[in-house]
Amino acid sequence: MSTYGKIARVFFPITLVILLGAGAWAYKEYQEKSSILIKAENQYQRAFHELNNHMDSLQGEIGKVLAVNSQKHLSDSLTNVWRLTYAAQSDVAQLPLSLMPFHDTQKFLGRMGTFSYNAGVRDFNKDPLSEKEYQTLNTLYQNATDIKGKLNEVQSQVLSKNLRWMDVELAIATEDKKLDHTIIDGFQAVNNMVVQFPEVDWGPTVNNLEVRKKEKFTTLKGRNISEEEAKEKAAKLLDRSTEGMKVTFAEKGDFPVYSISFEGKNGPCNLDLTRTEGHVTWMLYNRPVKESKLSREQALEKAQSFLKKMGYEGMVPISHIEEDHIVTFSMVHKEGNILIYPEALALKIALDNGEIIGIQADEYVFNRKERVTEKSTLTHEQARKQVNPHLKVTGTNQAYIYGEDGKEALCYEFLGTLKDNQYRIFINGDTGEEEFVEKIEKEEPEKM
Repeated sequence: MSTYGKIARVFFPITLVILLGAGAWAYKEYQEKSSILIKAENQYQRAFHELNNHMDSLQGEIGKVLAVNSQKHLSDSLTNVWRLTYAAQSDVAQLPLSLMPFHDTQKFLGRMGTFSYNAGVRDFNKDPLSEKEYQTLNTLYQNATDIKGKLNEVQSQVLSKNLRWMDVELAIATEDKKLDHTIIDGFQAVNNMVVQFPEVDWGPTVNNLEVRKKEKFTTLKGRNISEEEAKEKAAKLLDRSTEGMKVTFAEKGDFPVYSISFEGKNGPCNLDLTRTEGHVTWMLYNRPVKESKLSREQALEKAQSFLKKMGYEGMVPISHIEEDHIVTFSMVHKEGNILIYPEALALKIALDNGEIIGIQADEYVFNRKERVTEKSTLTHEQARKQVNPHLKVTGTNQAYIYGEDGKEALCYEFLGTLKDNQYRIFINGDTGEEEFVEKIEKEEPEKM
């Protein structure tokens, strides 16, 4: 046997093993990537179909409000309208629409939720719905019917054509005209329809909030950053390079932002930074989280560390939701012993490795300011007397919130339970009036 033959006998099995190993590794990589894409597509499809279900239920619930005569049922239905608008907005936030104009519809749903909540949390025996409020509800019923109809049309086409949301994301990111634009066109049609809705009389509470929003977006001071600077800020925050990042300038609702998108290690990532100074207002890293390795306390430490890196310090958790191996903390700024609710943000943390996979921080960014700490006219004991005596109080704080007039009010916050439900009640520290009541859906924040 030749020398070449001897060498071949030795190295051929080794080479074969290497090639087989490389092939197996490549196939495993392909399977993992396919699994991630399928998981992302399933999440998008679920959010889209839940959006349709919530809009169907929302339209029906507004119809109930117009039909019922019982004060209790009226309050329940209005609260359900608020809950469903919140759920619909949450569904929209899970869809890859960051580069597509849909903010008018989101804004409309937000206003509808605020209107229904403020209409529902009152004693109808003393303060029944006015004729003007009934007219507004009639208008909202028709609006909800129109939105529901358009979304149902899109849903029918998605089902009949087996359309994929991953293709929508690709079409938006690449502006590829050859890809199917049925979903994009459908959502744009919904948004254009909402823009054409007749002006709704939302009442003083919603209108004051709208004025405050427009005012706060003009308070951000500093210089405008470039697209390249926006990418560098995002890269520094997420400990990665700017390679593969795509930037689009957009008027997101009421304020201009740079929308950045890129393909992360395990899924797509999108984030928004303000053009002024480059503050992060929103981020979503849509990746699968299959297990929980960290406790809630460990996740909170990760959240605090990340906020410090962002320059958002002095934040404390007020509530949390834990599901599907992900914990979401709602947090507010604390100065001394006073909670500043206008300076609020939310963080989503993956419990497999503590990675931050979601941020909602526009309220913090635009409401951040130096405050002169005031002193309440009422004492804690005097404010406590204004709270429903049947509420079992489990915790108290002093807090700034926005009142119905759109201005900040220093309040006493009372956390407590009533009939197995948890509530957060704010009593104005000067007038003793009940400024705001919030039902807490999840675990007691004071035990966090």
